Amino acid sequence: MPVFHPSRMEDRAGKTRDLLDTGAETFSEILDVGTPDLSVLLVADEDRAAAPREGQRPYPPGLPYLTRATDPPALVLPETLSGVFEPRTLATWPLVVWHELAHAFLLQKPVPRTPAWMREFVPQTLAAAVARRNGILARHLEAVETSPALEIREFGRPADAKQQMVFQNALLGLGSAALEEFGEDFLKRLVHALWTQTEVVGEGRAERLLADALGADGKRWLEGRLELQGG
Repeated sequence: MPVFHPSRMEDRAGKTRDLLDTGAETFSEILDVGTPDLSVLLVADEDRAAAPREGQRPYPPGLPYLTRATDPPALVLPETLSGVFEPRTLATWPLVVWHELAHAFLLQKPVPRTPAWMREFVPQTLAAAVARRNGILARHLEAVETSPALEIREFGRPADAKQQMVFQNALLGLGSAALEEFGEDFLKRLVHALWTQTEVVGEGRAERLLADALGADGKRWLEGRLELQGG
């Protein structure tokens, strides 16, 4: 994956390229798929408005995103990450890069419409898997402020940036716990099951797909998770 960047950001681009290589190798191994055709743009703050995107308006400052406005699709990464991304640890930037890269891996095949939590759970858990392998996940999770009252299944209404971060951190926690309990293999089963769906995946179907991917004890385990039950 080529990484395009301003000349003054050569060091940042090199470190980001290493993260991309690590993430791509891990995702390919876990999901048993190839690496998507993708370019990566490391965009200076002053160039944000000129970055490719589907719509006319620039995205809010400091947010990474994947766009199909270019051929091949582009992963657009900001020079300065938005302050909404919390906590700030050694794992913050790697998790952001791996999360967006995971979206690109998923979109190699048609993905049905799913509830918001499922749509973000898979990239968060894939990112967590890479961070876990590289020994930088545990301390990051220790710094996350938990919100037991948040029920991720109901998250789909308009939300501000802080609420979005709480939502993403809850999914990171759920995905990390699933990795500890069931290992990485369920991710392949879940992603390949999503790729076979030909219709919209509703709430009940999404939970069943996840439970089946986790294995024999998956349904019982999910029923005990506060992220899915709320406070």
